[in-house]
Amino acid sequence: MESLFGLEVLLAVLILILYMLSAQWLENKACEYFHETNIAIGLGALCGVGVYMFTGGEKIVFSTGIFFYFVLPPIIFAAGYNLKSRLFFINLGFISLYGFLGTFLSFVTIGALGVFFNANGALSETDSLSTKEILLLSCVLSATDTVAAISVVKETKYPRLNSILFGEGVINDAVSIVLYRTVEGMGDEFGLWEGVMLVISFVYTTCLSIFIGFGSGLATAWIIKNMKELKEHPERETTLIILGGYVSYIVSELLGLSGIMTIFCCGIALSHYAWFTLSKESQQGTSLVFTVLSQGAEAFTFTYLGMTITTIDWEDWNILLLVCMFVAMALGRAASILISSALVYLIQCGHFGLDTKNICVAWFSGLIRGAIAFALVLQVESEHQNVLISTTLGIAIVTTVGLSNLMGPYTRFVGLEAKPSQEIYFELMSQTANTDDSIYSQQLEEIGLSWFHMKWQKFDEKYLKPRFGGEEKAPLEKSVWDKLWAEDEVEINKLG
Repeated sequence: MESLFGLEVLLAVLILILYMLSAQWLENKACEYFHETNIAIGLGALCGVGVYMFTGGEKIVFSTGIFFYFVLPPIIFAAGYNLKSRLFFINLGFISLYGFLGTFLSFVTIGALGVFFNANGALSETDSLSTKEILLLSCVLSATDTVAAISVVKETKYPRLNSILFGEGVINDAVSIVLYRTVEGMGDEFGLWEGVMLVISFVYTTCLSIFIGFGSGLATAWIIKNMKELKEHPERETTLIILGGYVSYIVSELLGLSGIMTIFCCGIALSHYAWFTLSKESQQGTSLVFTVLSQGAEAFTFTYLGMTITTIDWEDWNILLLVCMFVAMALGRAASILISSALVYLIQCGHFGLDTKNICVAWFSGLIRGAIAFALVLQVESEHQNVLISTTLGIAIVTTVGLSNLMGPYTRFVGLEAKPSQEIYFELMSQTANTDDSIYSQQLEEIGLSWFHMKWQKFDEKYLKPRFGGEEKAPLEKSVWDKLWAEDEVEINKLG
């Protein structure tokens, strides 16, 4: 077994090298009909089949422990630490609705349709799934994979849509895991009371995960700010940043919370406070190191997913169930996007920041499923476990290999045009979104959400930054968005 593990590692490393080289080659050729993730999955599948044939039936098993504790954390932490805060917080309304409410709507829709399909012959009577198994599968299929989507919807061409898809993707993964663990902890019977408890548990878990993430980030930032001797050792500063994020993730996971949400918030807090007190070497090094770790982990995820294709026996595949759940997933995504967008339209009193083209692309990109969904379904303990795993694996491979290649043509089909800037933004509690400075300054005093932002900015400047560090801002009477514009100027100056 030890020699087999070494062979797996060697093959994975070789595939990662080919993945990086192919990604660069495809970028140079401007090829949009073939995504580099297909190469990683295809080569991983070939290696999995090869190991199975030449070792007399040994299978490469997807380890959920390795994935959740070593592969996923650097991806999410890098996302929070290298976050483009201006675009993220300007679009926080859309991101929150699509990420939180949209994921919950998707889960409810997939669950309802799954129960309907299951009751009407998707499986035989002897293999019929229970309601809890259907709900667990619904949680699994609610976890989107936006890596391929945002690699096609480039930030330089579609900055706003890229920001929304990215932010929604991170929140969506965290929400799906929270829903999964909540449903998993319930009994086999599911009624109205169980539904109420699911919502309560979801809110509690989410809030506590966010609190632990920001708390860990603030604690790490305080240590870096007060131990000025660390500036003489950039490698220690960088290591402390990494360990601070990793500790928050592990604590959250041990408490049964959302490690993804926790480490993402920790990364944001460290970027907002600790980055400005780091030495110049650490400022440059942390961003580069986290980006390298994130890209390597993403490539390994696709490779690992392909390698595990031999873990499912053919007799465990149920094509009818797979098709039915794919249809349910597509309709669930449509419900989450359309209902959330309609809610935005009502709150904005007829003003809407995303047109139908952007909404269509957001719907299509959310159909892709990946390693998180597969890792979750592997944890299901059920007599129908292999059927659930094969269904999830089939959807993950079909959507990742098929739909990722169609992202580019689809954006052209719906007529999405590259727009480097957009003027209308959605705020959760506002009824207008004019970004003119003079008008917007007046709105800051009149709109509830902007009032909250002003209060938070004052609290941040007066109490948090003196203790934990952070960038010196303009006078507080200026618009909160002036702070966000300034951050972009700082980033541009860094590049220069």
